[in-house]
Amino acid sequence: MAGRLRLPSRPRGPRDEMRMTLIEHLDELRSRIIKVGIAFFGVAIVAWFFRERIFDWLLAPAGDALQGKLNVTGVTEQLFTDMKLALYVGFLLTVPVLLYQVWAFVAPAVGDMGRAFTYTIISMASALFIAGVAFGYFIVLPVGTQFLLSWDTQRFDPIITAQSYLPFVTRFLLAFGIVFELPAATYVAAKLELVDAPLLKRYRKHAIILNTVLAAALTPGQDPYSMVLMAVPMIVMYEISILIARYVNPTTEVTAHELVRDDEDEAEEHEPDEPDIGDFEDTDDHPENGHERDL
Repeated sequence: MAGRLRLPSRPRGPRDEMRMTLIEHLDELRSRIIKVGIAFFGVAIVAWFFRERIFDWLLAPAGDALQGKLNVTGVTEQLFTDMKLALYVGFLLTVPVLLYQVWAFVAPAVGDMGRAFTYTIISMASALFIAGVAFGYFIVLPVGTQFLLSWDTQRFDPIITAQSYLPFVTRFLLAFGIVFELPAATYVAAKLELVDAPLLKRYRKHAIILNTVLAAALTPGQDPYSMVLMAVPMIVMYEISILIARYVNPTTEVTAHELVRDDEDEAEEHEPDEPDIGDFEDTDDHPENGHERDL
């Protein structure tokens, strides 16, 4: 065996480096997904033991219209409804872990932001998400549900089932939590110098129209009160995003105008000089000059 020939190892090229890097990224992505899944199912299991309180908590915005009960139309609907509630609460409470794992995965691609910036953005995003859910639950949801359930009770006798009411409430609160994430997204974009306050102010009118359309699409109930109550916070979040961008990426409007003016001056310097009209006054075409004057 001592005299066995060994083939020379092939040198590692850039393709091998890219392949190993891709495999390492996939392993990291898998590990982070597993961490989020463990946290999600752990919180969902704990939420299962509080399913009755969660049920009463979601029925509270309807007031006395439902009398604390929902109708079911299937044998297994009660069980699956409680399971969905536990999973929903598990998702809401796992959002900070999800945000942290997502940011930790994409942070190396955008550069070293530092641990303080990571904690700041995760805390801001989590707080804004919870604030959005709380705003939707305490302010918007009672107005929307009570308005819809009390609509012309002399002609309609609503039979509200668990399959119709609970998805309405959970999607409504989830939509508000997502909408309130706009300042956090602006903070990251401004930190990366992708947006600034003048850019956001320039597209303010477009943002108002877009926010109104999104409010109509995200609101589970199609009543105008719910859409207005969702559109107004979205517009307010956009204005807060302008202030955040101005603080994080302080490019003022004066600076922006100066940059544009400097670009225009530089372009004028590179343009060729136009010939002066006076240069052509002493040509032979004029009757007072040239051969005619000699005659």
